[in-house]
Amino acid sequence: MFYMLLILTPAITNRLRYIADLLIVDMLGVNVKLTISVDEYTGYPGSKVIYASEPIASGLFIESSALLFEEKIVLQETKASKYDDVPVLFSSANPMAALPFDIFAASFYLVSRYEEYLPHQRDRYGRFPCTESIAWKEGFLNVPIIHTWAVMFGELLLRNFPWLIFRFREYKYIPTIDIDHAYCYRCRTLTRTMGGLGRDAMHGHIGNIILRIKVLSGTGKDPYDTYAFISQIHKDFMQNPLYFVLFADDGQDDNNVTVTAESFHLLLRELDRYQRVGIHPSLSSNKQYSRLEAEYTSLSRVLNRKVTISRQHFLRLTMPKTYQSLIQLGITDDYSMGYASYPGFRAGIAIPFYFFDLTSNKTTHLLIHPVSLMDVTLKDYLRLSPEESLETIRMMIDKIKSIHGEFVSLWHNESLGNTGRWKGWRWVYEEMVKLASN
Repeated sequence: MFYMLLILTPAITNRLRYIADLLIVDMLGVNVKLTISVDEYTGYPGSKVIYASEPIASGLFIESSALLFEEKIVLQETKASKYDDVPVLFSSANPMAALPFDIFAASFYLVSRYEEYLPHQRDRYGRFPCTESIAWKEGFLNVPIIHTWAVMFGELLLRNFPWLIFRFREYKYIPTIDIDHAYCYRCRTLTRTMGGLGRDAMHGHIGNIILRIKVLSGTGKDPYDTYAFISQIHKDFMQNPLYFVLFADDGQDDNNVTVTAESFHLLLRELDRYQRVGIHPSLSSNKQYSRLEAEYTSLSRVLNRKVTISRQHFLRLTMPKTYQSLIQLGITDDYSMGYASYPGFRAGIAIPFYFFDLTSNKTTHLLIHPVSLMDVTLKDYLRLSPEESLETIRMMIDKIKSIHGEFVSLWHNESLGNTGRWKGWRWVYEEMVKLASN
């Protein structure tokens, strides 16, 4: 009993229950119970907190805003202020409040991606850009801010209830690989092969022509065939990377190899034997559920099992439609919660959390695994050198380790080929795996 936190509140809502479980149970490792009974609160001899718009009993008081007691999605006042030089949202001016902000509402606003349900500008791929987020505007996108707030709350609890024992999660590293193009030259139709040869000839890329002929004749290795390297480096650290395969061949941005090619199927089954393969839904499937379902069904048939993990192509998320569609398919874990243009913490958090659907005001069974950084972000968006990228990676890993988080890296099989525009980048991945695995 003395190791449970009791929270007295005027109403127990799905939103409040969700964020209390996340902040207190998942992040601090302390059991929590919500109550509307003043008598129960008064009679409880253990750790207890009041969460309300005003103190409704004596004790530790956190002033609540309206957010967690609402059911609709409405524009919120989210201007950040500072507390001990830390940005905070949903500020409180009540002198009786133990914290100068509503930690529960602030955390819920970020982790539910509330702002992505509101009107906003989208980028050319139809994505919510990081520049539209409160985290970017207030300068804390590169900080796992909810963890910082949880530490504040934990310290407050310990000052008042020194018998409390926190049980923190263990740091975890999950390497993930996107397969947008399983091969550079193999498993292509004759039309696409001839088209590629023609383009190389037109631009004078003789080396590409020679390599393509070697690969297709079986005397050369396809530059995107990096699977043995990926398997070996992770085997050294007893890890099993996750693979997300684009099972579409529709041209433009959704143009993997020919999805009916048997050698492609053999590759996927081989990867799935020792690691785990998930779906990488195409850009077009985000608009059309029937296309998503067809891609999912085809991949499940190839693997001879139901696929349960996913990551959106180009990290395209449309809230809440994307996640609702994945739930309908039977996906249990998604790894799309990150920005393509900048590393950091899109939901302000670096541990898995269940998707809360604001349209139904309910917690779902879809577990979201935040992605902290991606190879393309470092090279193409930020235009960092390999050396600069490794330093960014190092800082990110250190942050996540310090808060007992989950570091999810996103790389591509083609960027590990050490050829073409990715020449000189393979060692960055090797160093990242070593740093993340220590």
